[in-house]
Parts: sequence; C-alpha cells; structure tokens
Amino acid sequence: MLQHIPPGLRNLVILIALMGMAQIALPNAGFDPVQLYLFYPDSDAFRPWQLLTHMFAHGGFTHFLFNVIALVSFGGIIEYKLGTRRFLTLYFLSGLGAALLHFISIGYEVYQLTGTLFPNHSGLTDNFTFGIQVGGSSVGYGPMLGASGAIYGIMAAFAFFYPNEEMVFLFIPYPIKAKYLVPILLAIDLIFGFTNLESDPFAHFAHLGGALTGFLVVKIWFRKWIHSNWS
Repeated sequence: MLQHIPPGLRNLVILIALMGMAQIALPNAGFDPVQLYLFYPDSDAFRPWQLLTHMFAHGGFTHFLFNVIALVSFGGIIEYKLGTRRFLTLYFLSGLGAALLHFISIGYEVYQLTGTLFPNHSGLTDNFTFGIQVGGSSVGYGPMLGASGAIYGIMAAFAFFYPNEEMVFLFIPYPIKAKYLVPILLAIDLIFGFTNLESDPFAHFAHLGGALTGFLVVKIWFRKWIHSNWS
C-alpha cells in the first residue's frame, strides 16, 4: 500500500507511525514522551526540539487515525501538484505557523493576566509546567501535539488549487466544495478559539495558523509561477 503513496507523504506517515510507537515504548526506557510535545516557551517543560517533534506525536489512536486519514486524503494530491520538496516545505512551514499563532494566543492571555509574556522566566512565578494561575484566573501552557496544524496548511493549499472539488467530510452526508468546506472548518475553529472552553481539547488557533501559513505559502509560490511563465 505505501508504495503507491508519493515519497514525501509516505515518509511523513512513517514518521508519524514511528512517533506513535515511540510514545508507547519510551516510558519503559525512562523517557517521558511529554518532552516531545509543544509547551509555551515560558514553561519549564519547553524544549526547542518540540517545535518539530510535536507535529508527529498524537494523543491516542483516534487522534492519530483522523490525522493520518486527512493527511493521506489531501497530501497525495498536493504533493503531485507541488512536488515532494515543496510539499514537505509546506508541511513544516504550516506546522511552524500553527505553533506561532498558538503561542501568540497563549501569550496574549498571559500578558492580560500578568503584564508580561514570560512571568515564569521573569521571576514572577516559579516552576510552571502546564500553566499559570493568578487569583481565580489561569492560562494553560500546553502541551500541544499532533499534525493537525500542518494538515490544515495542506487543506488550505488544496482549497486554493482545487476550489470546486466536491468532498464528503466525516459525518456530513452531502458533498461540499473545498472552497466552502475549508472556510467552514476555519470559522468553527475561530468561534471555539475565542470561546475558550476549558473542556475543549483542540488547539483551534494552531489550526488557524497552519491554514493561514499554508495559504500564504502556496499563494506566493503561485504568483512566482505566473510571473515566470508570463516572462
């Protein structure tokens, strides 16, 4: 089966699967896989490598399955369109864009609460790993994990190149054009991102950041192609 998947997408799926197995095996070797997830930079648990490793880790089989299905559904078409090098560049840039907007959303809440973006490292608080609390208010520092941010960038690229392609999404029984489906999903993320429910496990601003980055990247590339062909 994997031999029929283009090389860039195939390697991403393999890395995600290997990371899933590592998440199961590493605790037996005394390594906490939480160190592979992405924490807000003010957290004592933040490490630079998390900017990459969080894109391949997942919070359980269902999370893994949905992301792999989405990645394969959109990724193969986009890799054939862009080529392997650009496809992988799109994936990682979208993942980093997702992390950036996720950090901005947390940083805004932290600043509103404390007057600084890094209260722990400024010495105002001590040893915060998963969040910060002042009085009755709190802000979570993470962890964030999953390929969703990068996948949203690929989905945005799909909607850019194939806006009128009709798709059936999850439990929606009717086909919806990509140019409508992707904005609907982003609108849902925007609403829930600002609603900020404590029981909500999704990093909605990461989804938005990934989609925005993916869209901007392919738009820039497309303009360069048009300019080159016109010249």
